[in-house]
Amino acid sequence: MSSSVPSAPPSLSPSLVEGLQSAVGEAAVITEADRLLVYESDGLTQYRVPPAAVVLPASETELREVIRILAQADHPFVMRGAGTGLSGGALAMDGGVVVGTARMGRILEVDPANRRARVEPGVVNASLTRATRVHGLIYAPDPSSQSACTLGGNVAENSGGPHCLKYGVTSRYVTGLHLVLPDGSEARLGGMGREEEGLDLVGLFVGSEGCFGAASEIEVSLVPELPGVRTLLALFESVETAGVAVTAIMARGLLPAALEIVDRETIRAVEASAFAAGYPTHVGAALVVEFDGLEEGLDEEVELAALLCREAGAEEVRMAASDEERAALWQGRKKAFGAMGRIAPDLLVQDATVPRSQLPAVLAQIAEIGTRYGLRVANVFHAGDGNLHPNLLFDRRDAEELARVEAASGEIMEACIQAGGTITGEHGVGVDKRRYMHRVYSPQVLRRMGEMKEVFDPRGRCNPGKVLPDGFGPPWGGDREGKGPGPEGGRSAESRGGASPPSSAEARLHGLVARLQEVLSPGAVAEEGPAHPVCPAGEEEIAAALRLAAEHRVPVRPVGQGLERGTEPVGVSPGTELRLGTGRLTAVLDHAPEDLQVRVSAGVSLKDLSHALASHGHWLPADPPGGGEVSMGGLVATGVSGPLAAGYGRIRDQLLGLTLVDGGGQVLSLGGRVVKNVAGFDLVRLAAGSRGALGIITSVTLRLFPLPLRERTVVWSVPDPDTLSELRDALMATGVPLAALEAAVEPRVRGIAIMARLQGSAEAVDAMTRSLEAPAGRAARVLEGEASRGWWAARSEREARGTLLLRMGVLPSEGPRHLGALLPLVGSGSVEGEGTGAGPLVPLGRPLGVSLALGLLDGRLRTLAPAKGEVEEVDMNGVPGGEVVSALQAVSPLRVVRWPRAWRQEGVLPPVPPPMGPPRARALRLQEEIMARFDPAGLLPGPWEGLP
Repeated sequence: MSSSVPSAPPSLSPSLVEGLQSAVGEAAVITEADRLLVYESDGLTQYRVPPAAVVLPASETELREVIRILAQADHPFVMRGAGTGLSGGALAMDGGVVVGTARMGRILEVDPANRRARVEPGVVNASLTRATRVHGLIYAPDPSSQSACTLGGNVAENSGGPHCLKYGVTSRYVTGLHLVLPDGSEARLGGMGREEEGLDLVGLFVGSEGCFGAASEIEVSLVPELPGVRTLLALFESVETAGVAVTAIMARGLLPAALEIVDRETIRAVEASAFAAGYPTHVGAALVVEFDGLEEGLDEEVELAALLCREAGAEEVRMAASDEERAALWQGRKKAFGAMGRIAPDLLVQDATVPRSQLPAVLAQIAEIGTRYGLRVANVFHAGDGNLHPNLLFDRRDAEELARVEAASGEIMEACIQAGGTITGEHGVGVDKRRYMHRVYSPQVLRRMGEMKEVFDPRGRCNPGKVLPDGFGPPWGGDREGKGPGPEGGRSAESRGGASPPSSAEARLHGLVARLQEVLSPGAVAEEGPAHPVCPAGEEEIAAALRLAAEHRVPVRPVGQGLERGTEPVGVSPGTELRLGTGRLTAVLDHAPEDLQVRVSAGVSLKDLSHALASHGHWLPADPPGGGEVSMGGLVATGVSGPLAAGYGRIRDQLLGLTLVDGGGQVLSLGGRVVKNVAGFDLVRLAAGSRGALGIITSVTLRLFPLPLRERTVVWSVPDPDTLSELRDALMATGVPLAALEAAVEPRVRGIAIMARLQGSAEAVDAMTRSLEAPAGRAARVLEGEASRGWWAARSEREARGTLLLRMGVLPSEGPRHLGALLPLVGSGSVEGEGTGAGPLVPLGRPLGVSLALGLLDGRLRTLAPAKGEVEEVDMNGVPGGEVVSALQAVSPLRVVRWPRAWRQEGVLPPVPPPMGPPRARALRLQEEIMARFDPAGLLPGPWEGLP
């Protein structure tokens, strides 16, 4: 970090200024030097770079035109929200133009029925929750600057906030994006109600710090605002002892909504400011602990947390006695950075994350570093997830003191890295931390991040000079335009061996297998021959196998466990591709109970992991098709969610890091072992759900949760889709925090079952049940404890056994209507009013005996045909496959996961997705280009080919 001195702003050509003015109006283009001063830095004022101009579009159309004009002029630009960032990320380097979103502040839609909102990027964070609270919903991420920061900036930085300990960061809540790419083209990514369409480009874009383009529209999910809140204030002699209390609270299995530490320097600054909150100024540190939930059972958790604080050495623990006192405590915490301007002219806000268990030791190191350099250090941070903010107070006019700050800052970063942490948890890399990126990532990973930048921005004109160290990614003004795949995409059937005669392809496969027998450890290659998966003993052997496959030009299909069950995935070419498995990678590599995290090899089954975790009172809330037999690598690679995703998030939301061997045989260590990590571009989320298209996952690091103290499933039956829709809306309106809410239709079982899974303390589960009884207005079947868990597990396992599994993504509110349209597949007499809503399917002559399942909170609609042993009963293979395909396509776009062999033999092809408009097609092209970077030879399967 060095303090830059503002210089005169660079000038733009008159023709470029005129073009920008024609797009947005003369008043919305700022070129005067005095008016540009406010845009020369963000919240980290040590870095100051004047822009050449500021342009303020007022709509998506204007934004697209501005970026198109800048692209034609080949001029660099940077997007800017409210300027509250703390990494220098919004500086206009290289004479660039600032494109601000301050005039794009419309909330486009609040959709309570689907718990979602659509906004423009300039919407202020806090204003969204003000707009949704009338519906009993909130937008969960709450950065300390939420009264000023914008949703566009939150997306760019993957912002967190105090309550992300329980609720998660921005990436969990962004469901769709409309982008304007640096060349002026559009791309539409994701969207609620859409089944996964390949790589998670939404997850990759969130946290990209404005380096990939501009988000012109953002779709986010909302959560119910819970009625009960308790806020504790615990006072300690030092930040180290407060850190001990944090570790004790988390290790005991409690999950507060927030755990925040404020030290003596910060307290005195806050209490001397307009934000005085009543913090005692004599203490070494204050710990704010907040729980939320239903009123029932909340006091028990609060009392246990208070006891643990006292045992850790708290001299006083008290509860906020009113909403006003609670609001004052939070105002003091969230306004702390602003208050520090009273005690020093300048403030360097650091941002690093360490494992929670390392907090006391790292805090002691930070104190020692500050003392050794003669600097005042003020700590205010998110202690629950280990996200530290040591703030160095200084005067940048004092060159000698500035040098000490730079040295101390570097040592603090190194201490956090050595403790197993990362260099930024929420503020981003920007210009401030580029020099540390090589300390947390290998050159191979940095190159891959640079390639992602190149895919979105080949010329490097969008936010140049940020995130990546020099030498990685396209340089501004580079000559890389057009590098990569041509207009038809990155990888073709020919690259996977599709153009070769079968005999030639089979010969290459046999030659490869013979070579693998020579180089891999004994037992890796099955004696039965190439039809069986090759299972190397470790990631280096997997890397060697992939390199040899490239030499022999043999396509590779990664194979997990528990996801195929003897059925044939779509896209398989038997006898021509190498099936590469992880079945011998079965070690639990590291389990840190005190940090609620685990690292396991890819071949470990969910069942075995669950057993290992249960002895510590922990679990991973995942219930994919296949249940406990699914391997962890397969679970992450497919990204397939089960019912619990509605309550806990998808598997990608629990993923902290992974190791991936790419198509070229490079071993890439991605992410880390901390809960919050925004260092660089999010390749972890990109790999999750990639279905083997980017490489083979060999290990994963996951966030864990305390085992629920009590579990219950409540089951009702309704006669028809219309009643199902009414009951769904009534249950959601209660705001009860449901772990899962599903509907199911089974052959020979009358009615539609609706199932609510409840978890929490005994008092909370009883309260939830009472809250649901009145709107349900009907008798219910209740399953307790093991009976409840076993019932859901059996459903997950059954979903993996059927001969035909189709998935559709629909808006949750429209799910009952779509389910109604599929009822003829089940059988006559099961449900009243079959085929109502969306209209009946094309008549099939007779039912198939298909089961239906619908996620009422997230819109996952699945059709499941009987298992192989049951097929003969309904003679499903005698039903024309093409007739079923056209019938299902009439209802909704769908993904075919498994396909009966008889239908393949008839020549019936899986359904073709509907035509895409240019924004969707552009997103598809981005995916193809990304896959080409990870798999240059094109030997791995595309993510549209079904489960690996």
